[in-house]
This record gives sequence, structure tokens and C-alpha cells, in this order.
Amino acid sequence: MVRRQRAALLPNNLPQLQNLIKRDPLSYKEEFLQQWKHFESSLVLLRLKPEDEGKNVGELVMFLAQVCSCYRAECSTFPDQIIDILQTHYSILHFELRRTLVQCLILLRNKGFIPSSKTLSLFFTLFRCHDKVLREQLYTHIVSDIRTANMKSKNNRLNKDMQNFMYNMIANIENTSAMGSGGDNAIAAKRSLDVCIELYRKQIWNDAKTANIIAGACFSPNAKLVATAVKFFLGTDGEEETADDDQGAEAPDLRKFQHNAHVNKKTKAKSRQYEKALATLRKNQNKGQKAESFNFSAIHLIHDPQGFADKLYTRLNRGSGAKHSTIERFEVRLMIMKLIGRLIGTHQLHVLAFYPFLLKYVQPHQVNVTQVLALLAQACHPLVPPEAIEPVLMTIANRFVTDNCSPEVMAAGINSIRMVCARCPLAMGQDLLHDLVQFKIHRDKGVSMAARSLITLFREVNPELLQRRDRGKNATMKISAHQQHVPQFGEVHVHQNVDGTDMLSGKKGAGSTPGEDDDNSSAWEFASDDDDSDGGEWITMPQSDTEEAVISDDENNGELGSSDQVEVEEGESDASDDEGEDGDEDDDESEDDEDEEDEAEAEVEIDELAPAKRVELTKFLTPQDFARINEMKLQNKARETLDNPAPAGKSEPIDFERVVDEGEVIGEYRKRRKANYEDRMASIKAGREDRPKFGSKKGRQNENASSTNKQKSRKKAFTMVVHKRSVVQKGRMSLRDKQKQLRAHIERQKRKGH
Repeated sequence: MVRRQRAALLPNNLPQLQNLIKRDPLSYKEEFLQQWKHFESSLVLLRLKPEDEGKNVGELVMFLAQVCSCYRAECSTFPDQIIDILQTHYSILHFELRRTLVQCLILLRNKGFIPSSKTLSLFFTLFRCHDKVLREQLYTHIVSDIRTANMKSKNNRLNKDMQNFMYNMIANIENTSAMGSGGDNAIAAKRSLDVCIELYRKQIWNDAKTANIIAGACFSPNAKLVATAVKFFLGTDGEEETADDDQGAEAPDLRKFQHNAHVNKKTKAKSRQYEKALATLRKNQNKGQKAESFNFSAIHLIHDPQGFADKLYTRLNRGSGAKHSTIERFEVRLMIMKLIGRLIGTHQLHVLAFYPFLLKYVQPHQVNVTQVLALLAQACHPLVPPEAIEPVLMTIANRFVTDNCSPEVMAAGINSIRMVCARCPLAMGQDLLHDLVQFKIHRDKGVSMAARSLITLFREVNPELLQRRDRGKNATMKISAHQQHVPQFGEVHVHQNVDGTDMLSGKKGAGSTPGEDDDNSSAWEFASDDDDSDGGEWITMPQSDTEEAVISDDENNGELGSSDQVEVEEGESDASDDEGEDGDEDDDESEDDEDEEDEAEAEVEIDELAPAKRVELTKFLTPQDFARINEMKLQNKARETLDNPAPAGKSEPIDFERVVDEGEVIGEYRKRRKANYEDRMASIKAGREDRPKFGSKKGRQNENASSTNKQKSRKKAFTMVVHKRSVVQKGRMSLRDKQKQLRAHIERQKRKGH
């Protein structure tokens, strides 16, 4: 009886029927077919009225999605029916039913019932729906699905189709209004762009095609698309540097552990801590020795950087006019200017009209003027003509470096001029430099430090522009000895030798023990002395058939131009050899003299070369040599640091791909402003936190403990203490003793300040 009642309730109890079907699909196939017919009839009604809530349809759809894997033949058309409903009526469906249908498709995709190519294109289309929860759900699934498809190997076919689909959605966006007031295509394009950016950051689509799809969004008429794409190009490098800095900050201080182990008492716990720190340090070193993974930022993957920068500048110049001033906010225009400056500095492009365009934003009262100065310095490189940068320097000097400006503004101006000159030193004129150098004795420390940093820069780059008293000792000696190299426009420095090989000249390496070099290089020699006696002779090949093949035979050292030579003539008889014996001996003697002269000249030329070249010409550099070079570099650097903790030597070469921070414009020294009453009170209250109460702790007991006997005696009645010795002696004191006691009490109070 109970089973009959349960069987009668199964058509209305879908969760129970679902559980039973998963346990025994064959036994409940009739009940499933009954629900399938119900679904088809409900689907016909839904097509007639798609705006209805359709709660029963949603329950049936989720039930069929759960059990369709048990009846694949009967449910073969089920995914296509759901996709057709969503493609046809996605804009007018009830939001709950639409979310249910999308959840059904996600469930079918996770079970592998339908391919991802069918669902992803539909989900990108559903981004047009005005349902924020649905868009977030679709975004999460698309990213995870593409990531799963490329987990084991790259699914190039799927990636190509999806990238083309996203490109069409971003490129074909109509010129709609802002996001909040409409534009279904703009919403879909924005979410598609977010998917591209997220997949690039997760290293799934880190190719040039994805970067150029995002670059195409920078020219969209929609401001939000432009801001998102520009932020991506500006923010990728910064996130990687921050992650590297955080990873490097976890390294332990090994020297501190060594000092503690040497000074303090040796215990097992401290030894374990030292061993753990040493293991961590070795692990970090092993990570650093791994093969470098080239993860280029997206700005390096743009196909045509020059054309991309020109188009961005055209859009920026058009949007800043009087008629188009309301197209984009200043924040968006500032980001576009930063991107143009980053492109120019990274790829060393030429957008000469960009520098006069920035002059209208180079004002002390301009909002975010430090960022404008930083991007201006970022946009400079040695291949920019000095005539294009010189007006920029004059404008900064006239607007920022004057006595009417505040010290902070003057320091920012001089620092920005220094950063520009570090990248384009030929743009600085002698008169302007002399005027800026005069601020080295300014009363404000920030201004004087900025001026002195400018002097230090030109002592290295071109000290001839400075006055004689500002050149310094080293620069003056180089100028007097005609050793100072003046940079020229378009000059490129080419290394003529391997860096650090001059340290190996004359010695076998600093810090190496005798015999160490022989042991290390023995495995890298290609021919030993024994091999020279067998077949290591130098052979001069004949240029024609009539010439002789001269073979040098030297069993001692195998050097070029040895004494014993044997002449071999092909096609001649022994008689001809005897007849020309005397003439051959004379030729041998003359050739020996010429070889000795050539050898002496070659040795003189090698000795006159630089030490680095002499090392490179006389031996093969082995991995041990390079390891020794790195070790000697570290030793020299440590020695220089000990001799001069703050050396004023040469600055490091400029990395034009490095992002210029606005903190460099402000400068290292920042004068602390006088705090007002509110700031002082806030500082006082912050200092009182987690601090014990005022007063001396002498004689103070635990707060939970009782009072002392002395404190209790003060609260007792006089009749209880009248018999005590201290009270009796006080009553028997003479007048003289009372006077002494009183004077002593007064002196103590005076010393306390009462």
C-alpha cells in the first residue's frame, strides 16, 4: 500500500524521482518519459507566451538536466531546445527562468553533454541582458570553461573562434551613450573585454592576438571600454613588479642569525632556526637559477606600435578641442597620455607633436601635474631630436623654477628636468643649466638636493656644460686628459668585449686558490699538449695546384710559426727533389724569418690591446670563468660599499621600459608641514593606545592583589595604633628632632618641584 502511494506521488515529487532514476535508470524509464512529454508540452506554451514566469518549466528543465546523462538517446535534442529558446527570446524571458535555463546549460556543459563552442557564443550574446547577476554568472563560467579547455594543451580552434567572436563584438559596437542610460551592445562589449583581460592575466590567452584585440578597444567610442583597455596596458607591469617585490621580501636575514649564534648562547632551538633560514635561502637561490620564462607584457605584443601611438594621439587631440571637450573626462585623457608616453619610451617611437600638446598641462596649478611630468619624462629617449625637447625644458623652468613658486613646486620642476635630461641629455642648453645650478645653495633642502642631483648627472653625461667649479675632480681630470666622451645624437654604445673579462687579465681570478683554475679549465680544453704531437699541426692549405702545402711540426708547444717545416710537392719525382734541395733550404730560412717577425708583431698587437680583449684572444671563457667574474664583481661592490657607504659614482644605465613614478618628480626630501591642533591631538591619542597608565611602577603590586599593611594602617582608628612603637616614639620626640624632620621634609618637597 505504501509503495503504491509513493508511486502515485512520484510525478509531482521531482527530487525524489531524480534520486531514484540515478540509482536505477531502467526501472524508472516510464516515469522519465512521462516527464519528458510534460516538458515538450510546457515548451510549446512557453514559446507562445515567453514573458510568463514559467516556474514549472524551470523545475522540469533542472530535473532533465540532472538525469539526461542516464537517457542520452531520449535527451539528444534537449540542449538544442534550450539554446533555441534563449537565442530567440532572451530579451523578454522572465529573469528567474532565464537564469534557470543558463544554469541548465552550464550543468550540461560541465557533464560534457554539449561542446563548449555551442554555449560560449550564446553566453557572449546573453551579455546584452540587463541582469547583473546573470552577467556575473556568465563571466565566471566563460573564464573557467576556457581555462579548463586549455588545461592540458592549447585548444587553438576554440581559442581562435572565441577571439574572432570577441573582436567582432568589440569592433562593431555602435556609438551609443553612456552605460547607465542604455546600449546593450556596449554592455556586451564591456564584459567581453573583461573576459579577454582576465584570460590574459591568467596566462591562458597570452598571445599577440589577444593583446591586439584589447588594443582595438582603445579606439572605441564608448568611454568605459577605452578606460578598461588603457588600464590593462598600464597596469600589467606594475602587478608583476609588486608580486616580485613581495616574493623577494620573504628572504631571511642570514647575517643576523650568524651574529646571534656567535654572541648568544648556543641552543638546539637557535641552531634549528639557523638551519631553516639557510634552507630557505638556498631554495630562493635555486629558484633564481631556473630558466627564465619570458612573459612579455602586452605593450610589447602590439603589431604596429607607431601606428597605435599615432591613432591614440589623434583621438586625444580631437577629444581635447573645444567642440569635443566633453567626450572624455580628464582622468581618461590622462590615462591615454600615460599610455602614449609608455609606448614612446618602450619602443622608442617618434610622435613629435605629443610634446607641444603636453605643455598646456604643465602648470603648477594643474590637477595631477606630477603624473603629467612623470609621463613627459617617460616619453623621452635618446632618438628624439633635441630641438623637440628643448622647448619643453624651457617651459618647465619658466613655470616651475622661479622665486615666486613654492619650494615643493621648484623641486618638482628641477627633478623633472633632470629625468628628461637623463634620457635626452642633448636637449639641455648651457645657459639654462647654469641658471638651474645656482639653486644648489637654496635655503630649502628639497630644492638644493634637486639642483645637486642635476649637477651629478651632468658630471657623468657632459661635464663641459658645467662651470669649472661644478665639474668635480674626476670630470676635470678627464677633460684635461681629453678622455671625456661627449654624446652625439643617434649614437649607440656597442660593447667591444665581454663584460668583466678585464678582471681575469694577469691573474687567474681574485679569491681563487692555486691550481683551482687549472682544475676548472682542464675539462674545457679542446687540445692538450699530447694531442699536439699526434695531429695538432697548423696546416697552410695551398691556393693552387702549383703551390706547396706547408706543415708545421712542433712537438713542444704547437705555436703558430714553428721552426721545422716540411715541404711536400705533389706530382714530382725524387730526382727533382734532389736537384732543388739547395734552393729549398734558402726558401725555408727566409720563411722562418718572416714567420718569426709576424709572430713578434702579433704579440705586440695583443699586448697593446685592452686587458679584456687580450683575455678573449688568448683563451676560451668557461663557465668557471664567468662564475669567477660574478664573484669578483660582488667582492668589488662590497669593498666599495665599505670604503664609501654613499658613493657618488656612475649611475646605473637607464631602463627606458621602466615606469617613471611620480615620487621621483616630488623628490626624496619632503618637508614636513606644521601640524594643526587636530593632527596633534590625533597623534597624542594614537600614542596613548596600548600603553600603561602614567606614574611610577615602583612599589605597585598586581591590580588583583590586596593593599599593603601601610595602606591599611592609615584607615585604622587611632585607638588601634596608639600603642605602636612608631606612634609612641613620635610623641616622645624633642623639639630639635621635630625641626630636623620638618626641614628634611621641606627639602624633599623642593627637590620634587612642589
